[in-house]
Amino acid sequence: MSLQSESRPSDNLLPAVFRDGRILQGIAQIIFAFIVVIVLNDLQTRINTALESTNQSPNFEFLQNRAGFDLADSGSYSSNDRYIDAFRVGFINTLRVVLLGLAATTVIGIMVGIFLLSRNFLLRTLSRAYVEVLRNTPVLLQIFAWFYIAIFALPPQQEAIAFPQEGIRNLPLLQFAFSLVVILAIWQYSGGLRRPAWRTGVRQVGIAIVVLVNLFGIVLVGSGTPIEFLPGIYISIKGVAIFELIPSSLFGVWMVFVVIGIVVAILLWRYFGFITESTGQPIAKARIALIVLIGFVLLGWLVMGMRPTPSVIAVYDEERDVTVEMPYDDAFESGMLTIEQELEYTRQPLIFRPPMLDRRGRNVETGIEISPSYLAIFLGLVIYTSAFIAEIVRAGIQAVPKGQLEASRALGLSQGDMLRLVVLPQALRVIIPPLGNQFLNLSKNSSLAIAVAYTDIYQVTFTIINQSGQSVTGMVMVLLAYLFISLCISLVMNLVNQRFQLVTR
Repeated sequence: MSLQSESRPSDNLLPAVFRDGRILQGIAQIIFAFIVVIVLNDLQTRINTALESTNQSPNFEFLQNRAGFDLADSGSYSSNDRYIDAFRVGFINTLRVVLLGLAATTVIGIMVGIFLLSRNFLLRTLSRAYVEVLRNTPVLLQIFAWFYIAIFALPPQQEAIAFPQEGIRNLPLLQFAFSLVVILAIWQYSGGLRRPAWRTGVRQVGIAIVVLVNLFGIVLVGSGTPIEFLPGIYISIKGVAIFELIPSSLFGVWMVFVVIGIVVAILLWRYFGFITESTGQPIAKARIALIVLIGFVLLGWLVMGMRPTPSVIAVYDEERDVTVEMPYDDAFESGMLTIEQELEYTRQPLIFRPPMLDRRGRNVETGIEISPSYLAIFLGLVIYTSAFIAEIVRAGIQAVPKGQLEASRALGLSQGDMLRLVVLPQALRVIIPPLGNQFLNLSKNSSLAIAVAYTDIYQVTFTIINQSGQSVTGMVMVLLAYLFISLCISLVMNLVNQRFQLVTR
């Protein structure tokens, strides 16, 4: 008697397509998305109904209305500008904090992370204390400490700390400072010599020449040639005022030399790198590229200095309240040229303008002024984030196998070359992913600037909301602005991560 297999009824109830797990997951996701759309649509309808009753329905037309309020750190903005102009000022101020903060916190974090692995007990202990104290302290508390303790302890504007001190200096002081730089350069570059006898000889001969030149110069100059020094930085309770570099009419032509120098330096860098990889011959490609770049920059500056200037120029005499004609060199030395005339006829691509205080010493007339609020939020975010980056760098360096370090020491690499050529390229594969998270944290923590009254995008938008009543539109604008900044940072870090990650088959 043969047995016939009986089909189960449950197998025939559902089609085969609905018995596929992937199909069921897709249907569930579609249903969930449909429910989310319904809920959001209902929420939007309720919000529009509630706001229409008060004539405050969300729109973007109000951004063209007159703002009617002033902003600090706003540049050319005035109260007669539009809401969209005020929002632009807040967005630019936020970028000032984020972009400069990312660069500063990266440099500080890498340095502290390397110091955490130093063999020097004092340096290693201080770095560890730096990381543990700052990492375990709220960032808002650190911002308050910088603003209410550090900055408020500075002197008033009339007694601002000036650097360098204004006055007359003799040439030997400047000469000795330059000599110290030359000695440090000789000591640094002679370290690349392989034979210790050559290294010691170059250092001794170089230092002896510098000493003889100084002695001979003092005999010739005597008490020194007087040179006038003007302060380039003022530090006070009203912030920091620093010098500014203003592009002149020759700046565009000079930048052509700079761009050519950069291109030539990059080509030489790649060419000498190819030679090193092909033959194994060590070439100081970084120094050569840097020398070429500096050479083109100086060459462009010298060429611009050959520009002829007018022999006679019309200037305004404040004492006699008349316009007179006088030689250009005399007008320049007496300071009678306007900034427009100086930018037009100068022989320099960039004009250095030190910060100048008014007669009462209360306000800064020229130069770049950095507000206390910006200093507080900048220092707070940079110092706080650098503590986390330092730990990331330390972990990345320690993730490099010890065999790599032993092999680099066996090849005779110095500590600097071992760190630059062996350790960091491998450590970056571990460092970059969490480093991107810290960059995102810094950009989002910049919204804490409202605590010290810095006019970032968060504070400006809340002022706009309070005046216009467009709360929904204002919050959407803030969200989109921070989303844009975060996506840009993520894109850059992903590209960098792809550059350093391991490629396997």
